[in-house]
Amino acid sequence: MVCTDAARDLARREARPLPAAVVLPLPEATRVTTFPDFPDDDGARHDLLRRFAEDVARPANAPCFGFVAEGSATSEEGPVDVVVVAFGARGHAPRVTAAPLSADGPGEFSPAEELDEAALPFLAPLRHAVDAAAPPDAPRPPELS
Repeated sequence: MVCTDAARDLARREARPLPAAVVLPLPEATRVTTFPDFPDDDGARHDLLRRFAEDVARPANAPCFGFVAEGSATSEEGPVDVVVVAFGARGHAPRVTAAPLSADGPGEFSPAEELDEAALPFLAPLRHAVDAAAPPDAPRPPELS
């Protein structure tokens, strides 16, 4: 819910197309980082998110993440702009949902379903970072060097 709320907020305050964003729900506050120049190439996306995971998610000991991006889907009426939200948490398979975009913002989000391993492969660094997060009452994992 935190990630879909972040997607709604981004749609209200950002110009279209929406920039890609990473959402880190943390105990002290939810952190939303946008990437206005998100690369088109999956390898470059993976590298960008690997650096983000190393520099931000791991040091914050983030136990979950969300990824928000604008995309396109096909409906019975033809192509539709959508906001896609992928999210994951320590020890759980990532999930994905989407909502149609209009001038008024996102509509209803579809029921979340498990994210196929082949879909959005560039999210792997975020998935690995949250899986490595220590529970809140456990000692934090050592920093990567």
